[in-house]
Amino acid sequence: MNRMKALARSHLFWTKINDDVEKLVRACAACQETAKSPVKNTLCSWSRPDAPWSRIHIDFAGPIEGISYLVVVDAFSKWPEIIPMTTTTSTATLRELRRLFAQFGLPQTIVSDNGTQFTSAEFQDFCRINGIKHVRSPPFHSQSNGQAERFVDTFKRSIGKIRSKGPAVDALHTFIFTYRNTPRTASPDGRSPAEYFIGRRLRSTLDLLKPSHSPEARSDIVMEMQFNRRHGAKPKTFEPKDLVFARDFRSGQPRWSPGHVLRRHGRTLYDVLVQGSIWKRHANQLRPRDSLGETIDLTNAFDMPFNSSPYSPSGTSSTLPLSPMATTAPLTTTTMTTTTTTAPPAPPAVAPRRSTRTRRPPDFLQIDPYAKSYQGRQS
Repeated sequence: MNRMKALARSHLFWTKINDDVEKLVRACAACQETAKSPVKNTLCSWSRPDAPWSRIHIDFAGPIEGISYLVVVDAFSKWPEIIPMTTTTSTATLRELRRLFAQFGLPQTIVSDNGTQFTSAEFQDFCRINGIKHVRSPPFHSQSNGQAERFVDTFKRSIGKIRSKGPAVDALHTFIFTYRNTPRTASPDGRSPAEYFIGRRLRSTLDLLKPSHSPEARSDIVMEMQFNRRHGAKPKTFEPKDLVFARDFRSGQPRWSPGHVLRRHGRTLYDVLVQGSIWKRHANQLRPRDSLGETIDLTNAFDMPFNSSPYSPSGTSSTLPLSPMATTAPLTTTTMTTTTTTAPPAPPAVAPRRSTRTRRPPDFLQIDPYAKSYQGRQS
């Protein structure tokens, strides 16, 4: 328009020539149809939410290698959720959104574009039933849903860089973990999306450079007392090399199998060696066991002679009927030759020591209702 005004003034001039040229250009339909975009309107930004997951922005990215990605960004914390999808129908989209809402709750507002997934009657009914306000951006004006659009651009550029190092699924997990845990320069205090959304940083391999010494965990004393009182539980402790019976859960095997304790883990877990295999068992699945083959022979302990046939003379055999019906099959027992030892002589008995004090009968109290006091017998 300025060049047209200059061209007109170079040939002629009249009063208000500039105004007339402007009116002529504005009245030209061809000029208006091919004109450049006007100056942008003043920015009207979204209000900042007061809490996480109160307003979310959703959009689709891709398809990348035949897979589309549902992108969900929380407006408060910038916490992203990226869900791979093979189909982008309204039903499939609502299925994934229900899964997210089961984890984080229902948002107050959903902002999306005018895709058919978001304009369908099914999606509108879902928002109406759950009390969600659905805001759609103007057609072909992606700036109105800039939060999701900007993240889609970041996701596409980043996933292209990481895909060269491994599969697309691993690249997706690496990107989303790094994005959630990286501090945001635009935030007032420089915190990460994870700190805004869940109130803490995500533990990563970088934390291994500076190990944290967390305080020792404390047991729930009240719960332990209630459980012990209800079930009558008693403390049970095993040490390495203790002989035990371990609970055997194999089919066709005895309920308990013998073994011994190898090591202890914590307060209740043990490694038990059973039949050449190491089993991990809880203290409730173990029983103490006496050592086999160590039973004391009382006859040897007291040096008593052993005679297998007390009813027959020594050195002879006797025939004993088993029953009145078994007279034709006698049972022959032979005495065993044993070596007896002579016991040492017993020490002389010691006479018991008795007291030599003088004993006298007790003086019982005689009740006298008229007596003011009682005086016992004087020694």
